Amino acid sequence: MQDFTEGHIARQVIHFCVPIILGNLLLSVFNIINMIWIGRLLGHTAVAAVSTVMPIMMLLPAFLIGLGMATNVLISQAFGRKDIALLRKILSNSFTASLVFCILITLLGLLLRHKMLDWVHAPQEVRGMALSYLTIIVAFLVFQFFINWMTGMLRGMGDARTVLKILGLLTVLNIVLVPLFIHGMGPLPPCGVAGAAWGTVLASVLTGAIGYAYLMRHNPYVNMKSWDFGVDWPIIRQVFVIGVPASLQMIVTSLSGVLIISLVNRYGTDVTAAFGIGMQIDMIAILPAISIGMAVTSIAGQNLGAGRFDRVSAALRVSLLFSVAIAVLCTLVLALFPYQIGSLFLRESVERARVLSGVADYYRWMAWTFPCFAVMFTLQGVLRGAGDTVSLLVLAFAAFIAIRIPLAYWLADSRGYSQNGIWMAMFFSAVAGAGLSWAYYAAGRWKKMKVLKRGGL
Repeated sequence: MQDFTEGHIARQVIHFCVPIILGNLLLSVFNIINMIWIGRLLGHTAVAAVSTVMPIMMLLPAFLIGLGMATNVLISQAFGRKDIALLRKILSNSFTASLVFCILITLLGLLLRHKMLDWVHAPQEVRGMALSYLTIIVAFLVFQFFINWMTGMLRGMGDARTVLKILGLLTVLNIVLVPLFIHGMGPLPPCGVAGAAWGTVLASVLTGAIGYAYLMRHNPYVNMKSWDFGVDWPIIRQVFVIGVPASLQMIVTSLSGVLIISLVNRYGTDVTAAFGIGMQIDMIAILPAISIGMAVTSIAGQNLGAGRFDRVSAALRVSLLFSVAIAVLCTLVLALFPYQIGSLFLRESVERARVLSGVADYYRWMAWTFPCFAVMFTLQGVLRGAGDTVSLLVLAFAAFIAIRIPLAYWLADSRGYSQNGIWMAMFFSAVAGAGLSWAYYAAGRWKKMKVLKRGGL
């Protein structure tokens, strides 16, 4: 655990950001390796099937992720204030509330899974594979929730190294288990696309159990036996005041993805597969910006809890420089080598050249979005650390719904650019998102947010 309210801020930013970047990199690596296994072992139609359900899988846990962000904010501010009694209350109440909603979302997802595939216009030739993958992942969503809760709680207390260990374990288990379930071994029969989902689920179960056992030995705050599970309504209210707008922001972003994939699917499985490969690569390229934004949330939260606005500004300057530098490097690599990177995901086939051409078209535009995301996520990390999640919801809606979706349909259909019009719209909306985030941060309204009051909530 790390106290960010004193000490050399630049050194703290780097030391905290690097393990978070590595941890999230591992998380993305196992998703990418999953897609590589699926593409290499099962072909491009299997890639298209998983790509079709990816936006849905981002949409369903969005509310839980928002509540996790609220917990992170409250924990970081309580930890920065060194109010340990309040910290314990936040842990128990946020966990219980999030678990209840996870169960409700799981039930809702299972009931609506067929309808959701209709919403994204799932191609008929991949619908069966997509349905089996989606059903398994949704049914066991609680294990994903538990890992997200643990890692978010640890980041709020400045413990990025334990997060790295947990996500490293999850990645290793996933890399080992997914191909076994896909291809089969010994008494285990080949399970195809469903096997990728079963491998991911089992990796999450084992990681959650081992991670919690480790924390019981090394973190004095997470032993559930010592928690007071009495309902503290002011804490729960604050979790929802911060968490619901954050959840809606995630839902807006995920809904944008659902609308985009429904448009992409109109152009056939080759384009869907190219888009799915692009999304997997994007997870790596955008990950440093997301990770640094997460780090800024915890650093800003602790310092705002302690009333240190000067350290918030200093942390932002260092984080922006770090994030943009990495983003520019990602832009250059993807703009220059889209064929070579895309080819990792596909086995030899007659469709391979068409899919790789689609990947190259995608990165003619999308490669240039990453510096925009670096600026946007870093600035939003400060706003989130202040608990100003309503503004983040408005900014997300403006960039990813109000601008991106109408522009994508207009460029793809009315202007005749087809799928390239979608990629163009995604680029322009990223530029708009960065500009709007900068304008709102500069206005300074986030400084007036009051999450923790003297003496508690």
